[in-house]
Amino acid sequence: MSLIFCLSDRYPHLGGDGRPLAIACGDGWLGVLHAFFTEADKVMAAGGSFTLQQVGEKMGGLRVRYDTAGVAPDARLAIDDACRLALARSYHICEVCGRRGRLTNFGGLWKVVCSEHADGELGQGLPFEGPLNAHDPYFPEADPFVAGRPTVTEFDSAPLIEGWLIEEESEGGPRLWLYGWFFGEPHTSDGEHGHTSPIVQMDEMVPPRWVRTDSRLYRLGIYYPPAEREIRYWAQKLSRGPVPYGEPPGGSDDIEAMLTFLRSSGRLRSTKIDRMEQAYREEQGHVHDVGKVRT
Repeated sequence: MSLIFCLSDRYPHLGGDGRPLAIACGDGWLGVLHAFFTEADKVMAAGGSFTLQQVGEKMGGLRVRYDTAGVAPDARLAIDDACRLALARSYHICEVCGRRGRLTNFGGLWKVVCSEHADGELGQGLPFEGPLNAHDPYFPEADPFVAGRPTVTEFDSAPLIEGWLIEEESEGGPRLWLYGWFFGEPHTSDGEHGHTSPIVQMDEMVPPRWVRTDSRLYRLGIYYPPAEREIRYWAQKLSRGPVPYGEPPGGSDDIEAMLTFLRSSGRLRSTKIDRMEQAYREEQGHVHDVGKVRT
């Protein structure tokens, strides 16, 4: 059982009450669900009520049950079409990890999994070879949502970004890209800091494990909260060296030592370091508060 938080904030026209949604399927289908909710929310902006009744897996596919009231017939049809698209997509996306997958039989239990998860706790699965529905006009390779998701082979061979940060492009429109320390990137030396081309698609799992940009697919390593990351960035930058593979930016997980180093370097204004330290203290207090609430 998984939980989806902040539904009422993200989809204000779907009648959420602020409580997290419990879903009886794997996290790999979160992207499929959010795509459905996005379309349903657009339709429901015109008015009426939407009641989500159940989300789960049945016979290997994603099933979403809902009811509507006070909506026009074409609006209901648009939501039903989005639901059918979600089901079709789910047959091609691993329910476990969100990469490309296929319907697989585990001794009578049907699941959509990638090649990595076809042999695991459920045993050795047998891929389904025939067409899911001979009359279904859906073609996954023509759907950018599915076609853009990595296979296991593509994921394993992709460059890695550690300590990544999402930034908005300053010119040319609101496109997003990533900053971080790169490993295995053809045009950036290992351990050097740089940025990607604009983001095309990003894994919806939390935390995300991959991102596809205009130029290539990347694996995503560890993520640091913004204030901590800024301290690590400057500590690494002033050390005048790339990040060694397997080591955290800044040299360790001792943030106090990094702050001391930054002050002793004499290369940053004390007011800038004070601001970074204050932001870090506030950030840590927020993380601790969230932990207490969830406990």
